[in-house]
Amino acid sequence: MVKRIKPLMLPWVILFTILFAGLDQVLADRIVLENGDALTGTVEKVIDGRLTFVTDYAGPIVIPFSKIKEILTDKPLEIHLSNGEILKGKIKTLEDKKLMVEETPERPPATIEMKDLASINPPPVKWTGVVGAGGNLQKGNKDRASGFVTAEARRRTERDRMKFRYLFNYGEEDSEVTTRNHYGEAKYDYFFTKKFFGYVGLELYNDKFKDTKLRTFVGPGVGYQVWEDPVKSLLFEAGLAYFNLDRYEGQDQSGLTARLGWDFRYNILKWLIFTDLFQFYPTIGEGGDYFFRNEAALAIPLSTQWSLKLANIVDYNSDPSPGFERTDVQYLGALQFSF
Repeated sequence: MVKRIKPLMLPWVILFTILFAGLDQVLADRIVLENGDALTGTVEKVIDGRLTFVTDYAGPIVIPFSKIKEILTDKPLEIHLSNGEILKGKIKTLEDKKLMVEETPERPPATIEMKDLASINPPPVKWTGVVGAGGNLQKGNKDRASGFVTAEARRRTERDRMKFRYLFNYGEEDSEVTTRNHYGEAKYDYFFTKKFFGYVGLELYNDKFKDTKLRTFVGPGVGYQVWEDPVKSLLFEAGLAYFNLDRYEGQDQSGLTARLGWDFRYNILKWLIFTDLFQFYPTIGEGGDYFFRNEAALAIPLSTQWSLKLANIVDYNSDPSPGFERTDVQYLGALQFSF
């Protein structure tokens, strides 16, 4: 049996319904676009100059932050500034393209320029990278076996970037070792602006069959990030490096070099990614010797985490030990896992 609402209770039911409906609107975040359109919902995040706004009626909407005229939030947000400072609190727009972050028990209200905003509610910083392996086995007139492993880890924040890479390549023929080399790189970038950064890098290389016990390049420099988005990435770098070449048989070398390079990535198609990493080290002083290393690769995604990688690596030394070639070329095919 359904109970009827008594006449005396009806005005109160209507009043509470109106109040709760209005409260729902008050508690929502609100943005006004430059064209005058107003939206209510929830500010989720601002990344790379784009605001993700979640609404009940249209789901997530991505809007260029530069197109927003007014913004008012009901819940505290984590605001990251371009100078590295982090503020937490509700925000609202003021005149002259400024934002006010409400006061908290820890600090007074803060006013910031919109141009100084780096992001809002960015995802947690985490390491990403790949591990891969490949090999070849042949039995018959010649017994050949080869294999390699590769690993790379990166971490990117709004202010800096770290990268570690390692490659080990091994091969033998008729039980005799014919290939064995190690390559490692560590690099730290610090962004002074959104595009311009300084770096310190370390590069190590070992190859007995190239008379290289240990080749070391280490030094600082500057770089410029031209592109950096899911489709493409390009940076150029220039700096100085101290180098030391410790040989097994030949004469050791050491000195100062310049360092020039680029790092390029482009998603040609959804299923094909091209990358090219180039590093050039001309020695400074007499002799005019130089080194360079170029790694070009195609990656074919097989799933969200697995991919097939085909790579060509060229390592060049203009002044090798007597009896050794200037150029070493490697062709590698690997199955790799992304994390």
